[in-house]
Amino acid sequence: MRNTAQRLLAFILALSVQACGFTLRSNDAFVSRFSSLNLELEQPQSDFSALLQHSLTAAGVTLSAQQLEAAPILKVSNEQILTRPVSINPRARASQVELRLSASIALTIGGQSLIPEETLTVVRTYFQDIENIAGNQEEAQIIANELRQELINQLMRRLESVPE
Repeated sequence: MRNTAQRLLAFILALSVQACGFTLRSNDAFVSRFSSLNLELEQPQSDFSALLQHSLTAAGVTLSAQQLEAAPILKVSNEQILTRPVSINPRARASQVELRLSASIALTIGGQSLIPEETLTVVRTYFQDIENIAGNQEEAQIIANELRQELINQLMRRLESVPE
């Protein structure tokens, strides 16, 4: 009797979690409603730009640097990564650091603005170990890569939400 009740409870819990739309992080598979995009990147050689191009291509979007007549234009500019100390330790060094990645986007088609220029931002705070400088630099690089992916996911969700 008890085993049956536990199974029923587990089934109801699994069903309710699925019904609310829960998905695991980093399992974002985007399918774009745009078949092609004109992509204008202010910093085309950056890691963010490369990741964006890869994500759009994986979503089934054909990218073009030339201005195709019917394709929407996605402009990505003002890509910035900023660091600032949040807290200071007794040795007057940063013990907690904030990383902030932002980029401005705008989407237009035929002169009509589908997404007016807006800035997307992601922020992460982490603790810095003053005894392990090499590890801190690696951790900052890993966090910066994660922030880029989060910002790309935010941009892709924003593109999906464009009204028809």
